[in-house]
Amino acid sequence: MSMTTDQAGAFVTAALSKISELFYAGATPTAFDMPMVGKVITEEGEQPNGNLTPIDEEMGLVVSKGLLALHDDLTIKFALGHELGHGTSLHILSQVGLEGISGQATEVIADLSAAYILVQLGSTWDAVIGSISTWRDTDIFDAHASGHHPPGDERVAHVRALQGLIGKKVAFKDAAYQICNPLPRS
Repeated sequence: MSMTTDQAGAFVTAALSKISELFYAGATPTAFDMPMVGKVITEEGEQPNGNLTPIDEEMGLVVSKGLLALHDDLTIKFALGHELGHGTSLHILSQVGLEGISGQATEVIADLSAAYILVQLGSTWDAVIGSISTWRDTDIFDAHASGHHPPGDERVAHVRALQGLIGKKVAFKDAAYQICNPLPRS
């Protein structure tokens, strides 16, 4: 399957509602002092990609047409959740005891929160991990480290580690701390 911008926007709205509930005590998540909203616009490009972008004085997402054309909706949702995670990562990192950290942790917390939100919205851990494990086919991750992005295999391993810790009844904030704290910092 693939997604329209309206479908992507509806998912982003649902994800932001869950993020608000879990990490913001019901308040609207913000990024760069703008409220985050479920607005999604597209740009040209076959490579799956996305970024936070201001839209009408609010923070939405701009995504490549290639991202919305992927055949697995769960992979698309993970990527959308990851981009939302960039807007919320500093807030969530401070909640888990890693305030001010930079480097790979900012990418990994975006992955962890994306996976966690998907599960909170009804997906199974196995489905999420199965979906992101196809990264070589979907190009959502790189094979080698790039900037602050760990290699794709490591990113999947971090989400698997989160699944294992959550399965042992470890709270998200404690699990995220255990996974992110030892990562290289810049």
